[in-house]
Amino acid sequence: MLEKLKKIPHPGLRNIKTALTATLCVVGYTLIGRPEGLPLACIAIFICMQDSVDKTWKVGKDRALGTLLGGILASLVGLIRVLDQHLAVIAAAAFVGIVLYIFICSLLKLTGSIVIGLSTYIIIIFGAQAGGVYPEYQYVTPPLELAFNRTLDTMVGIALGVSVNAFVFRPRPERHRGHETANTVFHYEVVTEDHQKTIKWDGGETKELYIYPEDAIYQEERFDFRIAVTATGTTHSQLRKFEGYKRQTMQLEGEVCLIHKDKHKITLGSYEQDVSYGDWHTACEGSGTEISLLTKDAFGGKLELLYQGEQAEKTNGEFVSFYCLEDGVKITLANGGHTYKEECSKGDYLIVSWFENGGEEYKVTVEHEESDDRPLVLMITCGKE
Repeated sequence: MLEKLKKIPHPGLRNIKTALTATLCVVGYTLIGRPEGLPLACIAIFICMQDSVDKTWKVGKDRALGTLLGGILASLVGLIRVLDQHLAVIAAAAFVGIVLYIFICSLLKLTGSIVIGLSTYIIIIFGAQAGGVYPEYQYVTPPLELAFNRTLDTMVGIALGVSVNAFVFRPRPERHRGHETANTVFHYEVVTEDHQKTIKWDGGETKELYIYPEDAIYQEERFDFRIAVTATGTTHSQLRKFEGYKRQTMQLEGEVCLIHKDKHKITLGSYEQDVSYGDWHTACEGSGTEISLLTKDAFGGKLELLYQGEQAEKTNGEFVSFYCLEDGVKITLANGGHTYKEECSKGDYLIVSWFENGGEEYKVTVEHEESDDRPLVLMITCGKE
């Protein structure tokens, strides 16, 4: 009964924290008698509440800088009293201001700040008048004062979003490195073995490398795909059933025999694979370490070994990651004329692409000082089929 209840769809923690933060904002602004500041503060909360503290902090910082820029630009427009002019002048000012703002953000590499900054800009320059954008209306609030207040409202929303995400049901930490080029953000992260989420159980332990969506909970079976490494010390175990999922397994160390009741039986040695389905009754005999990829419904994936000097060409938009099989593996990422290098140890996990990124191509090369026939990394690719 409990297992069935866990499978019932329900709001995630990010959903709850977003609602909680916005509610705190509503209560606070109402108590101090400033309800007019609520829209920008809440917009900032909705944008800044991300699935990790690191992302929330980065988004919050970028939005804060963008808001300041929007406030400064709106103040300049207010000072020259453009809004007292003819409608054609007002329209031209709006057009030029938006173009100038986006251009400055692009130069400063603050493209993620454009939406909230432009919202601040438009609300300030047109909110300073009592009834609209026509010359017969007068300013009800001095433009500079309004710019300060609205910029402060956005900053309050950003601060609340970052604080609640950091201290209320804090998401798991994320170790990442992001690199920006002129036209795009090439994002990748390295999760070292000591920072991977570890689940201990009778007979072994499992390290969860990645789960999508990132706020999904494995036990509730409400995820699209999951990648994990399991080390088993017992000689006999029963695999958990996952109805509606496909399971791909590769043995990394040791030897096991997988017995799929009424299906097939297979013995796996190092770097050998098996494919099965989550609703099968599967027993495992033997011990060792394996990596598994669970995918649901429309998602599919592959487990591929890469050797010395081998190169892979990929496209942002699919999920690609690398699990290091040896110490001292050098991974080179080449994207748009830019090259990034990482040296990883055995058990480290490197993610080089996200679903949110664009469709640019990039190349990945793996190398090791000792040139032999050992596989260096396991490449895991996931995407919608």
